[in-house]
Amino acid sequence: MISKFRQQKKLTVFALWFVIAAFIGTIFFAWGIGDQIAQSNFAIKVNETVITDADYSQKLDATRENFRSLFGAQADELTKDNILEKTVVNELIAQALLIEEAKRLNIPVSDAEVQMAIQNMQSFQTDGQFNIEQYTEILARNRMTPAVFEQKVKDDITSQKMTEVIKGSVAVTPKEIENEYKYRSSTAVINFIAFNADSYLTNVTDDAVLKKYYDEHKEEYRVPEKANFIALVFDPSVVQNMDIPVSDKEVDDYFQRNKATLTQPESVKASHILFRVEDWTNKADVDAKQKLAADVLAQIKAGADFAEMAKKYSADSSGQQGGDLGYFSKGQMVPEFETEAFRLKNGEVSNIVKTDFGFHIIKTIDHKIEASPSKEQAKAQIIDLIKKEKGQAAFKSFVFDKYKEIVSESNITAYNKKNGGKLPVAKLEGVTETGEGSPLAGKPDLAKRIMAMTKTEISQILDFDDKKVIFEMTDKFPSYIPKYEQIKNRVAMEYNAEQSVKAAEKAALEAAKSKTIEEASAKAGKSFTTTKAFNRNEPIEGLGMNNDLMDAVFASKPGSFLAKPYTVGANVYLVQVVSIAPPAAPVSATLKEQISTSLLSVKQDEAVNDYIAALKKKAKIEVNPALQQFYVK
Repeated sequence: MISKFRQQKKLTVFALWFVIAAFIGTIFFAWGIGDQIAQSNFAIKVNETVITDADYSQKLDATRENFRSLFGAQADELTKDNILEKTVVNELIAQALLIEEAKRLNIPVSDAEVQMAIQNMQSFQTDGQFNIEQYTEILARNRMTPAVFEQKVKDDITSQKMTEVIKGSVAVTPKEIENEYKYRSSTAVINFIAFNADSYLTNVTDDAVLKKYYDEHKEEYRVPEKANFIALVFDPSVVQNMDIPVSDKEVDDYFQRNKATLTQPESVKASHILFRVEDWTNKADVDAKQKLAADVLAQIKAGADFAEMAKKYSADSSGQQGGDLGYFSKGQMVPEFETEAFRLKNGEVSNIVKTDFGFHIIKTIDHKIEASPSKEQAKAQIIDLIKKEKGQAAFKSFVFDKYKEIVSESNITAYNKKNGGKLPVAKLEGVTETGEGSPLAGKPDLAKRIMAMTKTEISQILDFDDKKVIFEMTDKFPSYIPKYEQIKNRVAMEYNAEQSVKAAEKAALEAAKSKTIEEASAKAGKSFTTTKAFNRNEPIEGLGMNNDLMDAVFASKPGSFLAKPYTVGANVYLVQVVSIAPPAAPVSATLKEQISTSLLSVKQDEAVNDYIAALKKKAKIEVNPALQQFYVK
């Protein structure tokens, strides 16, 4: 089971950010559904627990805003494929199940714990102290009573306690650490022969053959359901020119609450020259790289220009900029590199520094000490930040108010008809679930969401890059399969391409009957390539990264050909395993601790997920059809 979760670990860690980001964020204003009717509808029912549309919308919007504050411009790229919606839906279900289970097991949460949690929230503090007036004012502004908010906090604490109970039942054994080290650090070398499918291209034009292929693959030629939309686009620039006042008290409150984030940490500006080591088990290569590093260092100490030497010798992309890494603070570089960079004086060059990447020569250019600006020094920055926050809130209110007006008239078309077409709209025609061929190209999640609508229906307020959009479906066209005569040329091209791959695979299998790679190469009339040693976490030179191929390679005996050819696009590869080598050295104490920590986290996540999955099987869960696509059973 650990191997299953090893592959999912990055996603698990990633998802935890949403839980962290959403905890405080749920106090903020929920918008996007808005009206009282929508708030009374249910989003999810878990046994006797009802999660309303407002609960879902509130947590989704808060999670999105907090995630953007954490990851900035990367947020949209990191949250593709409806990951926010899926995470929120399944987190709400999981939380409801965990709360019910905690109650069944009599896991208590005291009023004192709830009170302490609330008092520690920076949003409710002034000068580092809890401010009851600020607390009630913020809740009132966000249309929430203290009782409702305190229950939400209690629910969060309850689910967290239940999670910790589950995690506390897990441990990592020495054998698991040893097996994981072998799994990560074993290396392989392979031979491969590439069979290009284009070399085996056929040109079948027989209608009988092609028609048969068409009949067997009809669904692949299906033209998807399409729809036309009008879209009302809201650009944040509508509030950019607003005169947004900021009082001295607001500046003071912000400064007191955010002193830590305004502090600039100690940092250094450094350059380096990297002599990369790909395989630490290759002693000859390691020695050669270390000797080269020593030679270059000697030249620098003799007066050679560091930047020019970096351009000539560095294996890092920074070499083209003379090795310049810019400024970085502690925790951004590997420990060995960081320690030396911060130790050196300005202009000083290090001796050779060894890291997992290879050998480095480091030159520290400048130091910046930790700086905590005074309120006056930070005032201009704080005013800009407050204006930005207020501008974002004003933009949301503007869009939300307009949305309510449109909803009151049924849709955008009806609103414009009544109001003389005041709202300019964009037309989107031929939209499919993938969004291809329309302005939604590259945004399949958004396209799929609006394609679930019906004619004349309007969407909620949706994100489109940095804008907000309301869609109205104006027409919908059913899916269909074109007749053979209409796509005969396409059928012929795809049939012949498929046959060429099969022919290449057949040739590879025939060559695999050979006893040696040399014999297989001669039989196929093609040369073979021998790779460098690689582990499971590295791409195979010339073949790329593929988990199935890795599993097949490391499960095979040296000297054997893989049971089936490995196909990528128009290339088919015959692969022979040359060697499988265990780790060259025993696991170090440091790495053992890292593996133990990593495995414990994986096993804890596995335990929590399995526990929730077991609760789900016994639970009665009903998800609103509008959210069904986001629910992972």
